[in-house]
Amino acid sequence: MSATTPNPAAADAQTQELVPTENIEGIKGIIIAFMMALVFRAFIVEGFEIPTGSMAPTLMGQHTQMHADPSGYLWPVGPASMIQGTATPTPRQSYSTLDPMSRSEVRASDVPIRSGDRVFILKYLFPLYTPSRYDVVVFKNPRDPTMNYIKRLIGLGAEEIAIVDGDVFSRPISADGKGEPATTNTWMLPGWTVTRKPESAQRAMWQPVFDTRFTPLNAVKDGRTWFRSPWVPEMASAKGWQIQGESEYRFDVVGETSLSWDLTRRVISDYYPYNFAYNPPAAPQPVGQYPVSDVRTIVEIKPDAAMKSVSFQVATRKHEFRIAIEGAAATLSMRAQGAADWTPLGTGTLPASLEPGKVTSLEFWHSDQSLSLFVNSLFVAKGEYNWTPDERLINTMGLTADEVYKTEQNLLMDAARITQPRVSLSFAGGPFTLSRLSLDRDIHYQAGNYLPVNDPTPSTKPTAHSRARQPSAATHPRQPVYLAEDEYFNCGDNSPASLDARLWDAPYPWVGKTTSKIGVIGRDAMIGRAFIVYWPGAYWKYNFLPVPDIGRVRQIR
Repeated sequence: MSATTPNPAAADAQTQELVPTENIEGIKGIIIAFMMALVFRAFIVEGFEIPTGSMAPTLMGQHTQMHADPSGYLWPVGPASMIQGTATPTPRQSYSTLDPMSRSEVRASDVPIRSGDRVFILKYLFPLYTPSRYDVVVFKNPRDPTMNYIKRLIGLGAEEIAIVDGDVFSRPISADGKGEPATTNTWMLPGWTVTRKPESAQRAMWQPVFDTRFTPLNAVKDGRTWFRSPWVPEMASAKGWQIQGESEYRFDVVGETSLSWDLTRRVISDYYPYNFAYNPPAAPQPVGQYPVSDVRTIVEIKPDAAMKSVSFQVATRKHEFRIAIEGAAATLSMRAQGAADWTPLGTGTLPASLEPGKVTSLEFWHSDQSLSLFVNSLFVAKGEYNWTPDERLINTMGLTADEVYKTEQNLLMDAARITQPRVSLSFAGGPFTLSRLSLDRDIHYQAGNYLPVNDPTPSTKPTAHSRARQPSAATHPRQPVYLAEDEYFNCGDNSPASLDARLWDAPYPWVGKTTSKIGVIGRDAMIGRAFIVYWPGAYWKYNFLPVPDIGRVRQIR
């Protein structure tokens, strides 16, 4: 068999034919990739930067990271100084603030400000993928659709929304969102239920009040004790405790004992360390306005011998609420203050009893009119109590919804009517060590009044608010919010510093084509759910090199 002799001329011709074809295919690939990227951005995922602190500390706008040497605590603080005449922070910040753990003063001098968190959002595809309550959502600003806002979705149709003592209640209504006559006090109507958060959202919304892991290393200065733990043992067993100046609490004897939260040392309120920054000699900002009774206590206990019982108790709203553990059995109950008998709310069984020599983490929750118990982060038991807005007001403020409705003054802004919760832990057994003891409080959506001037935007000038000085939306029975299907109500996690659905004025006309209701977002204005912080606010190394804080990349709940 003879070999075939190649033809060089034919090969060159074939190459010349292939070259333009390959170029065309390459261009096609680039065009297809570009189109797919556009489609992906338009319909699936898009990135946004957080400009302000209305969702702090869940999501940060421009801020600085503060560090307290005595406690070792690290936390974000919003900007204290702005460029004159604008809402833009100065590039470098100098101010004073307080360490949230020790409450000692911390000063920042000439610190470069960090950019806001950058987030990815998963876009809503109606009707395949739709919003859920307590999603963190991005949407068009109803006052200026050229701007995007990010808040937490707390109401979705068809329902009426009420914010009572910081919690969200809802009542089903007709699909068209038609409300009651203007003279009706809807908070007195039947059908109201509190909207409880899913576990993932609730965990993201707990705000730290104190954690023993950040106890100052040296609580004595110049011969004076400047820091004392807010946890105080009962007098009868106080000698058995080692607490002062310790990050681990030790009970050295066998018997019954208890620890109580000392409200004279630390109140439990809607205080945000993020908002607390001031320029001396200016006066500090308020440290919280409203008492908060939705709390979580985490205790990590290591018994030397078998424990008989551990229990958590919070007294608030004219009632006592208790989670008791005896052996491997858990009981959740409540009773009116002064009553002898407890009303059971739920029971559960621990994976194992508290083992000697082993650290067990116990989480006790009182939130959204419910009690929950977690052991080593695993759910064990839950119990619920169901009050209407009227019952909640009676038990919290000593007022009926009818009294609130008929009084011209906004009584719901009177924080002095709300009593502080009394939190305690009881133990039977011992000796034992508490390697961690912390207390957190829930997000508290404040009641308030509309501002005299509406919110200015790049496209709208400030004018008199159409509801100036009236109670804000959904926070008072005289200002009901009715949501039809595909209508939403959104609020910021940083409740006292969030311009949200409670305070907006009438929507921009273009937005009004979807819904003309004040404070309400229509379906066409909803963009998507934020699901990850992919680029946390960068810090400046050597004052010129931006470095991303990769350690704070996190999923958004």
